[in-house]
Amino acid sequence: MTSPTVKRIVMVVAKAPARGQTKTRLGATIGLDAAADFYQCLLLDVLDIVRAVPRITRAIAYLPVGAEGFFREIAPDFELVLQQGDDLGARLDHVLTHALTAGYTQAAVMSSDTPLVDPGAITQSFTELDQGADVALGPCDDGGYYLMALRAPQPDILRPIQMSTPRVLQDTLNAAARLDLRVALLPMTRDIDTADDLRGIQAELEHLPTTTAPRTRTWLQHQLT
Repeated sequence: MTSPTVKRIVMVVAKAPARGQTKTRLGATIGLDAAADFYQCLLLDVLDIVRAVPRITRAIAYLPVGAEGFFREIAPDFELVLQQGDDLGARLDHVLTHALTAGYTQAAVMSSDTPLVDPGAITQSFTELDQGADVALGPCDDGGYYLMALRAPQPDILRPIQMSTPRVLQDTLNAAARLDLRVALLPMTRDIDTADDLRGIQAELEHLPTTTAPRTRTWLQHQLT
């Protein structure tokens, strides 16, 4: 049984949806406005996934500066943490280190565009930490990861890694091995960055309960039919 002194936080890493600022690779195919609308659907579905995880603090690690009003409107039940750093690795390290030095004993960051994640995978990440893992990682099918959970700051598996490449997960695993860190892998999920990914997630949703990713599902039905 988890000690009652364990304090856990899950921080969704998000940007305010804006033309040309979110899902830009997808926007090159479907249009920048459509990509921003789609990203908002993904984000709202991910927030609901995190809401389904019990006994955690929920937060959004957000950008840009000045977007607080948007995030307070869509998620008044989430705390807000401003991302800080020159690149994604530095920003992830900053929010995780901040949480783990501010009273939380376990902290996770989660992507805002993976709406098929089962809430149980997030719970599993903390269970793995309870059982001795130093790092829990949720792989994506594109070679990245949708979640990292830690019980102590680990800047050396974040700051040196070149993000947004097909080698992010493997490079992170290699860095963890060099540091002799124990890593637990969670179930894999689909990332959504290209037009082909849209068809893929639509096909996957056909085999999942209608309560799964409802906003993403509705957007796809309207846009791809």
